[in-house]
Amino acid sequence: METDSLEVVNLWATRHDSRSVVAPILLDIGELTTCFSSFDICHVVRSANEPAHICAKHACTIDRTDSWLDNTPGFLVSALLADCPANTFNQ
Repeated sequence: METDSLEVVNLWATRHDSRSVVAPILLDIGELTTCFSSFDICHVVRSANEPAHICAKHACTIDRTDSWLDNTPGFLVSALLADCPANTFNQ
């Protein structure tokens, strides 16, 4: 998983010894990751993952759960096009 939050990366790396209030959540996530053959959290600059940043900003503005299985949400199209110039995603 990529994140632009270096704090999350550091908390993940120290989750077993952390006294942070989010440590129990990270430990729960760690349990869920055992379903994958491998899992890691790494830091990337925000510009390297702009679509994810836009989704996170959008999530902070709504009070419901959204899922987009069949259609690309309008607020995300231009970021996806910029992130993937070959246009390999379906609108």
